[in-house]
Amino acid sequence: MIRPRHLLQSLLVASTLGAVTIPAFADAPCGPMGGAGGYREHRAERMEQHHKKVHDALKLTAEQEVAWKKLVDSEHPMHKPEPGKAEDWAKLTTPERADKMLERMKTHEAAMTSHIAVLKEFYAVLTPEQRKIFDDSHRGTRRGGMRGKP
Repeated sequence: MIRPRHLLQSLLVASTLGAVTIPAFADAPCGPMGGAGGYREHRAERMEQHHKKVHDALKLTAEQEVAWKKLVDSEHPMHKPEPGKAEDWAKLTTPERADKMLERMKTHEAAMTSHIAVLKEFYAVLTPEQRKIFDDSHRGTRRGGMRGKP
């Protein structure tokens, strides 16, 4: 039989523990990388590491360095632009939001087209051995599931 005194003590302990833990969750970052800012910083750091690794592996000549710098610089405009304020999007109708998303897609497509042109210029100045290294460094790995399997 549950006594009222024991029930009251249990409720008091449980509510005290709950009240103590709430502040710990109040500032908890959302998402795997601690929010959007943390993810962007992490991604930029990983991209920089990748660039350094590929650059070192290619052993570029002075003439190739110019093309390499141009290639790396062409990637920066492709970073996702900061979205507009939530209030601005909330005021738009569904067709207006769709038009805005289409505009962003066209901007991204133009940046990607420009980047691919620079990529092709860089690839053209590489030796066959360097091309193999470059291709291998951008092949990517497939992880988990049936992805990449026939």
